[in-house]
Amino acid sequence: MRLASLLGLVLAAGAFIFGVQILIETFIFGESVPGYPSVVVGLMVLGGVQLIMIGIMGEYIGKILSELKARPVYFVAEHTLKTAETADAVGGPPARSAAE
Repeated sequence: MRLASLLGLVLAAGAFIFGVQILIETFIFGESVPGYPSVVVGLMVLGGVQLIMIGIMGEYIGKILSELKARPVYFVAEHTLKTAETADAVGGPPARSAAE
């Protein structure tokens, strides 16, 4: 998704530079520019903005997914510590739970 965002930024920046070049050719050099460059610039800008938005939405949905899983970071360390304490108190090998 970050690749889509970066590609969108590159595309939108390229469209902006191309649009500025067309304006310079028209106003400073007085060259007649046919109608297709303005259409190309418009399409590039719209495509770039769409790619940026797809990347942002993908990042947001990814964050939501990781929050929905609700996996605690401390669970493994806490479980291992309790198992070790139980084994030391009993004096034997650590007890195994059904999850292991």
